[in-house]
Amino acid sequence: MRLLLLVSLLALTLAPPAVAAAPGEWIEAEDGALSGVVVETTVEGFSGTGYVGGFDEAADHVTIIIPDSPGGLHDLTVRYAAPNGAKKTAVSLNGSAVGEVALAESAGFTEATGAKLMLAEGDNTVTFTTGWGWYLIDAIGVAPSAPSAPGVHEAEDGLLNGVVVESSVAGFSGRGYVAGFDTGTDHVTITIPDSPGGLHDLTILYATPYGAKTASLSLNGSGLGDVSFPENPTFTSIPAGKVLLRPGDNTVTITNNWGWYLIDAIKVTPSAPRGPHQVTGALTDPAATAEAKGLMRYLADNYGENTLSGQQDQGSIDWVEQNTGKAPAIAGLDLMDYSPSRVERGTVGADVDHALAYDRRGGIVTLAWHWNAPSGLIDVPGKEWWRGFYTDATTFDVAAALADPTSADYKLLIRDMDAIAVQLKRLADAKVPVLWRPLHEAEGGWFWWGAKGPGPAKELYRLLHQRLVGHHGLHNLIWVWNSIAPEWYPGDDLVDVVSMDSYPPQGDHGPVIGPYERLVELGGDRKLVALGEVGSIPDPDLVRAYEARWSWFVTWSGSFIQDGVTNPRDFVQRVYDHRHVITLDELPAFKTTPGRCAATMRVVAQWGTGYHVEITLRHEENSPSAGWRVTWPFADGHVRHTWGAAITTDGTTATAKNLSWNAAVKPGESVTFGYLASGSPTAPALTCAIG
Repeated sequence: MRLLLLVSLLALTLAPPAVAAAPGEWIEAEDGALSGVVVETTVEGFSGTGYVGGFDEAADHVTIIIPDSPGGLHDLTVRYAAPNGAKKTAVSLNGSAVGEVALAESAGFTEATGAKLMLAEGDNTVTFTTGWGWYLIDAIGVAPSAPSAPGVHEAEDGLLNGVVVESSVAGFSGRGYVAGFDTGTDHVTITIPDSPGGLHDLTILYATPYGAKTASLSLNGSGLGDVSFPENPTFTSIPAGKVLLRPGDNTVTITNNWGWYLIDAIKVTPSAPRGPHQVTGALTDPAATAEAKGLMRYLADNYGENTLSGQQDQGSIDWVEQNTGKAPAIAGLDLMDYSPSRVERGTVGADVDHALAYDRRGGIVTLAWHWNAPSGLIDVPGKEWWRGFYTDATTFDVAAALADPTSADYKLLIRDMDAIAVQLKRLADAKVPVLWRPLHEAEGGWFWWGAKGPGPAKELYRLLHQRLVGHHGLHNLIWVWNSIAPEWYPGDDLVDVVSMDSYPPQGDHGPVIGPYERLVELGGDRKLVALGEVGSIPDPDLVRAYEARWSWFVTWSGSFIQDGVTNPRDFVQRVYDHRHVITLDELPAFKTTPGRCAATMRVVAQWGTGYHVEITLRHEENSPSAGWRVTWPFADGHVRHTWGAAITTDGTTATAKNLSWNAAVKPGESVTFGYLASGSPTAPALTCAIG
């Protein structure tokens, strides 16, 4: 250290001119109290008379006085150089540690911002201690911090449980952020004071320097679902759905879940009323069966009004019916045991038979496929062959298989798809439409089809679609995508419904509003939005209050529905009795739900005793119709002659139906028919239906 000091003093006599700072702009480090560090001048560009270097021992530090402060929250700017790579300096205020400031690599002097200091009135001291050393401190600047934006509530002002306030990562608002989410119960509770009440949009300011994470939310002690934080090493914001605030004070609690993230603040702003959705009920498959089109039209008609109940697994479906007196509208079943690598080990699938039986009862069928890996099953204790859909139970590499269509593993993929096509064809032959949810939860990575990232998962989904629809001609499928992240989305041309799986903490029956908002955005508000699986059923009253227009939910099987804890018995009964929850007994003949069309009437001619009318029907769906019908009030007069349609009257209403040669109207095209009638024409409201 003595030699370093001598060199530094010699350099001082040979130093180049310093960069002058405006009066009061910088508080110079070289004027501070030094311990183990020295004043230097060899690196050009400093302000004042020099800078402080020699941070090479753990206790080395410089203490700088901030004189005559008015007090309050201030932004700290550190003027520094880090010619030996990125570093960190530990910061203390008036003897108390306040965190670290990151110093990006810089050969010349630059500035680090983002840290904040809560200054006392009068003199304050700021101490910079080595931390991760070998850097140069030139000067500091302090300026009063701008107040938080309206509606912003700082996490560091909340009630902390197992977490701490830090300030070493730059870019936060307020005086710090909350970190240390590393055990299951760690949480911060933030108060929203003096609210007028009502529905508000919730935004969370966060950072995730250790990868994508998940937090659990609650409002005033009641569960509000989870929020997923994409990876972002610096502070950013993410919409977290809506909160229904009560008048007065409210609390939002953020609990660990999948931790190691940083929470800076939350923001609430009054929600704008949700406008009409853009879901039409059109399917992506132009050759979809009449039954598939009918089901999709029915779902679209219900969307925003009612939610369909669903239950996974035949045994649990039976339990629901026995214990509530009602059966779910949707039977959730699985093609898992039809996977060839399971069949060759003795499994015998039964769920297609269950699907056929539920269809005969008038129910709706949704199918998942826990696709046992085609090869590479590890088959050791804990990674048994029957767990072969899990990433950790197989060595199968989906990316490598897809990259080489001549490989054995690619051919096994095709073999498996063909085996599943056989089962789906049994349903197609029986005119059973299927809510088809393959490759579910891909973005989680715990299943092999998502283990290599979004690229291979999307490619596999496209290949599966082409194989089932294009090669095998299966047109009874309504394709349900089951991940939220945009980078995983395979494309509008292959997806009819967007969905996610929700397993919030026990007791959380919230509306799952955050994921709902993200799915609406993912599908451009043109796709139905559904809950493919749930642990806890969302409360139907909250679903309506939050305008979370879930098309359906499917509760997972076993203990999730039967243990009386995840979903208490009285709560399940209330759900199944709810007037906005559809059960099996309330389903109409959904396969014949008519489609959308528009009809207009034109009076071609009129004379004393009669008139000539033409009616034009325009097809507004995306697949050819199999027939159409137009009705209108018709109380006076008689139809004398018709063309282009079969027209009947009953004294109050006229009904026109297609003829055999004009039943199939192409999407976007029109058909015109007409008639002669006695009496005087009116301008009636026309009702149109297309099949």
